Amino acid sequence: MDLFLPWILAYMIDVVVPTGSINGILLWGGAMVVCSVIAVLASIKANRMASSVARDAVKAIRHDVYEKTTYLSASQADRFTAPSLISRLTSDTYNIHRTIGLMQRIGVRAPILLLGGILMTLTLDPVLTLVMLGVLPFATATVYFISKKGIPLFDSLQQEVDRLVRTVRENISGARVIKALSKTAYEKERFDGVNRRVVQAETKANKTIAATTPLMNLFLNSGLALVILASAYRVNAGLTQPGVVIAFMTYFTIILNSMLSITRIFVMFSRGIASADRIHDILATEPELAVKALD
Repeated sequence: MDLFLPWILAYMIDVVVPTGSINGILLWGGAMVVCSVIAVLASIKANRMASSVARDAVKAIRHDVYEKTTYLSASQADRFTAPSLISRLTSDTYNIHRTIGLMQRIGVRAPILLLGGILMTLTLDPVLTLVMLGVLPFATATVYFISKKGIPLFDSLQQEVDRLVRTVRENISGARVIKALSKTAYEKERFDGVNRRVVQAETKANKTIAATTPLMNLFLNSGLALVILASAYRVNAGLTQPGVVIAFMTYFTIILNSMLSITRIFVMFSRGIASADRIHDILATEPELAVKALD
């Protein structure tokens, strides 16, 4: 429904308003209100469904991972380490929960608005659409290369989180020994070192991914400036109507927001893929212990 609003607005400005028909203005204005209400209600319903699906999916994943850990032999558990298993059951499943929810809320909506916005602009003014499409390959390449670089960084971050969990677990389980041997200062220093490495890993990963938004804004706003410049010449030459230009700017804003939303998806997708690979390592492990069915 969001895609119809700019088209209706352009029609009102270029066709309905010049006739001076109050009834026509009220009719098409009411159509815009109806489209807006339908869009809001559909968005609320879609967000609720996305939350439910993400919750149920991660519940099943967490159950399967926990069930698999109960069948691991001692050597297999030592290979993964207990802190790593805890981290995969908690932070990794949480990352997957966020990724699934975001993919459903934005991953479906953003591409539809992107492609729909491009198609609607083609019906308004193909020349201005070609100007806009010139910047999309640069934006797409930016998202792809930065996301590709971010996946291994988030994988390294999760490994550092495993070390942090292991350190905390050792300090809790060995609290009496640490106090008896007067190792409190040493353990604090050791924890600070591990915590510092986690901060450094997360900072590096987030800085790499954060470069996506300013680059996207640079490319897309440059395209917007070119579109405005081309629109001025075309309106002055009588090739384009003012209402079409206003609608085109609205569609360009929709396309801009869709591209930024897709960027958010790839940012979260990079973190989710790293967590999914770690969970897959557990689920793909064949238990060494033979489990006999109870009669």
